[in-house]
Amino acid sequence: MTIEEGFVYVINSFKDYSKTESDQMLSDIFAALYQVANVNETLQSIFADDIQEVIGRFETVAEQASKLEGYFNDQQMKEKVIKESLYPAFHAWAQEMERVLAPYVRI
Repeated sequence: MTIEEGFVYVINSFKDYSKTESDQMLSDIFAALYQVANVNETLQSIFADDIQEVIGRFETVAEQASKLEGYFNDQQMKEKVIKESLYPAFHAWAQEMERVLAPYVRI
């Protein structure tokens, strides 16, 4: 499952209570975001300035994720932050990364 698919699952779980693994999925998403942050450091040293700028925008995702600090058990706040801040920031960053990296991964 991708990070994107994980977010969709978590967002859907706010309305579909049969999706009982949302807290575990969110934990997995945070673990994946941590790994992305680590990989971004390496990517920054490899790619040109224009791609480095997009890689650096991941900081916005990290800032949005930090809004959940202390609110993990507050369902309303968690839903608000994920739906209105964290997921949109991640989605925008991921789409931009796909766009700038596409020329490097085409076969």
